[in-house]
Amino acid sequence: MKDCTYYDLLGVPMDADEKEIADAKNFLVKKMHPDANVNCSFDTTSYIQNVLTAYRILSDPNSRRIYDRRIRNPIRRETAAERAEEQSRPLSPNFAPYWEAGNKLNGLVTESALLLKPKRFGRQEPDEERLTAIAGEAYPHIQVLEQGEIPRQYWFSHAMNWLLFQWSQNRDLPYALLYSMYDSYLEQCKSALEKRKITSQASLFLNNLDKLITYRQLG
Repeated sequence: MKDCTYYDLLGVPMDADEKEIADAKNFLVKKMHPDANVNCSFDTTSYIQNVLTAYRILSDPNSRRIYDRRIRNPIRRETAAERAEEQSRPLSPNFAPYWEAGNKLNGLVTESALLLKPKRFGRQEPDEERLTAIAGEAYPHIQVLEQGEIPRQYWFSHAMNWLLFQWSQNRDLPYALLYSMYDSYLEQCKSALEKRKITSQASLFLNNLDKLITYRQLG
């Protein structure tokens, strides 16, 4: 399935006029207001934040024109005027170092999970020396993510890859908004089966990470 665009989020076509965009925003804000969804498990506050972000981009002719060009031809080079406009906006901190730390951490957790996996035959004990070494290698990457205040639930590779791409396309958006956009992306643009698979893999990653950390404490 394709990535969720702001048009998808508002439920309007790409040729929607200003009134259609405003009407869609007002309808969704009213429908998803927390007071009207007290018993709903879905994070309606984050959803409304995403709706308002979509409205802010699409209701402004200049930002909408740039956004439309991006989603129609994401690899097209920006003009000098567009680069100047981008550079004039306040930017979020560089997300690439956090993605790199998360990417390396995911690789180490995958390696440790294989060592921790029960052997099919016999009762061979895990290689504690190697696991301790992997835990030592993982610790600096964990520190980078913690110092950047990246929530643990987004350390999984699927989330980190998505966040890096979105940050590269929207460097003026704060991280907190990117997180809520990712949550809404899973909720709105993935089937129930796809969402269940991703969340299951993320839970397994965090579980294996916790197991790996214990070996650093032992070492």
